[in-house]
Amino acid sequence: MKKLLLLILTVFSVNLFAQTPKKNLSKIGIVSGKVIDKVSKEALPYVNIIIKNTSDKILTGGITNDDGTFSIKNISEGKNTIEIQFIGYKTVSKSITISNKNKKVSLGTISLSEDSTALDEVVVRAETSTVTQKIDRKVINVGKDLTSAGATASELLNNVQSVSVDSQSGEISLRGNSNVRVLVDGKPTNMSTAQLLQQIPSTSIKSIELITNPSAKYNPEGMSGIINIILNKGANTGFNGSINTGITQGENTRYNGSLNIEL
Repeated sequence: MKKLLLLILTVFSVNLFAQTPKKNLSKIGIVSGKVIDKVSKEALPYVNIIIKNTSDKILTGGITNDDGTFSIKNISEGKNTIEIQFIGYKTVSKSITISNKNKKVSLGTISLSEDSTALDEVVVRAETSTVTQKIDRKVINVGKDLTSAGATASELLNNVQSVSVDSQSGEISLRGNSNVRVLVDGKPTNMSTAQLLQQIPSTSIKSIELITNPSAKYNPEGMSGIINIILNKGANTGFNGSINTGITQGENTRYNGSLNIEL
């Protein structure tokens, strides 16, 4: 009985050994080559080499060496596609076939061309502030360079030559003299200068007139000059407005805000 059991186990072991699959030898291919720039003929290092099968599935890959050469091993047997990719260059694709008779494939020297994109006509417009000197006034046509200097008229005026605005009190002075009258579109307002300049957005200002020698119609007595703020007319139709908020952090936290609505 023991001999019979030993014989059965021996036959079973032989069958298992006979049915053990052979080692997978399908990955037998090697692909090599060199990548250079088409114009300069210089070697391109760190170029991506990607191997894909017929289903466009990535199998393996690598990168080129400092001298532009590459060698990719363990490539599956059969038809494959090799892609050479590099930033700023056009991708090059080549088909290769790996078999027992063709295990080593040399692609030689591969030249990559720069990938240049043609742009449509580009027009560059620079909007800068211009100054016009008239008989009784200086007119500053506000450009992007001034509007980007601040969000409000107060910050904009502080960047105008000969005009100074105190950051704390909002007091405005012209050529060092604070006895200045501020008009909007040639008309006076019933609010303080500091509050007025904080409520006018800088993007709404078309030009600024600095009148250092006011004529008789402005009643210049006791004034060092006039600043006339000209607003954009009809820039936006409909309901327009602006909201300004602020916070002062000190011993006591203070909040402030203003709303400007224009129809």
